[in-house]
Amino acid sequence: MEKYREIYQDIQARLLEGEFEQGKLLPSDHKLMQNYGVARETVRKAMKQLAEDGYVQRLRGKGTIAIDQRQFHFPLSEITSYTELVQSEALSSQNQLVEFEDGWLPKLYGESEPVAVKRVVRLRKVDGEIDIIDYDYVLQSVAPQLTAEAAQQSLFKYFEQDLGLEIDYAIKTLTVELADADDRRYMQIPAYTPVVVVRSKTYLKDSAVVSYTESRHRADRFSSVIFAKRH
Repeated sequence: MEKYREIYQDIQARLLEGEFEQGKLLPSDHKLMQNYGVARETVRKAMKQLAEDGYVQRLRGKGTIAIDQRQFHFPLSEITSYTELVQSEALSSQNQLVEFEDGWLPKLYGESEPVAVKRVVRLRKVDGEIDIIDYDYVLQSVAPQLTAEAAQQSLFKYFEQDLGLEIDYAIKTLTVELADADDRRYMQIPAYTPVVVVRSKTYLKDSAVVSYTESRHRADRFSSVIFAKRH
């Protein structure tokens, strides 16, 4: 393993264990060079990767500070279920199903004809606090036998393993909106608090739509890293 990766993993573990307090400076690059016995470029490469992955923030002329690790790193450029994200980030998380009923797709999704759906509302608790509210609208024409038990666990697992469907891609939009009544009630946040809203339309291999999702995140716990290339 390259030396910078060893440094990355060591500091990452120390951050996750809470050794470095949120918003406080980490040891300087010079100090890290001495501690790990490496060149400045190796330390900088490790810290750059930690910053890109949302663990620290590099402040020009000041140093590096720890970022609150309760933030949820939401992958806008990938199709990943909440269960898969929790497992990959080793978070302490619970799901709470609060609504499961027949209904119609909200007009905000822009479909010209009424769409019959199963409306699924789940609260996502991270470290005991509700950080995310997910509203899923599953097409009844695609998954007419969806059960509350399956919805409580993982919709993607149900689609792929129980129904044998192949999820291909999703179109996502991100906006920042003021908290609505349910946001305030469930997430215990004051009025006029901003929330990050990600709306998705998920497609199968045959280009059929399987579900629509509105995922509402506490803004202070939301983080997303996207790889972007110019050419």
